[in-house]
Amino acid sequence: MGQYWKVVNLDKREFVLPHKLGVGLKLGEQVGSGHGTPDALFILVAAMRDRRGGGDFDWDSNYYGPERTSQYPMGAPVVDEYNGIAKSVIGRWAGDRITVVGDYSEDGDLPSSPVPFGSLYGMLLEDDDEDIKKIKKKDRWTDISDLVAKVIEHEVGGKFEGDGWKTFKRK
Repeated sequence: MGQYWKVVNLDKREFVLPHKLGVGLKLGEQVGSGHGTPDALFILVAAMRDRRGGGDFDWDSNYYGPERTSQYPMGAPVVDEYNGIAKSVIGRWAGDRITVVGDYSEDGDLPSSPVPFGSLYGMLLEDDDEDIKKIKKKDRWTDISDLVAKVIEHEVGGKFEGDGWKTFKRK
């Protein structure tokens, strides 16, 4: 069966669910997976508070998003909704304590963890069970997968489709 993994920000109590980004939970399924958790991590830890050069992500002008057309060859206006998402996601985890936690993790694997590391994976299940929802709410853990997915969709030009384990489709 193998060990399953999730990306976690210990400081902000946020996490990313690989299935929402179109990849499996095993390490080998996440690395080299296309537009999944590696892209999400890179976006989240980029210490970028504004655009400074070519190749940076959109948020003040649109070089990559779907709104760019031949009418706007040097960058279309950025859709306001995306602009707010981009500013809240890009660099959101820069400088924070980030780890990848597995379902076989034990407390001793990360002794400096501010929460019991051995039980962390179980608290972050992508489950609609009411008891699990209460635990997440009580401990204030937030799934930010959908926000990160919107940045990947815009910047790469595609869409995560489906329920549960999603699939990335390029436009």
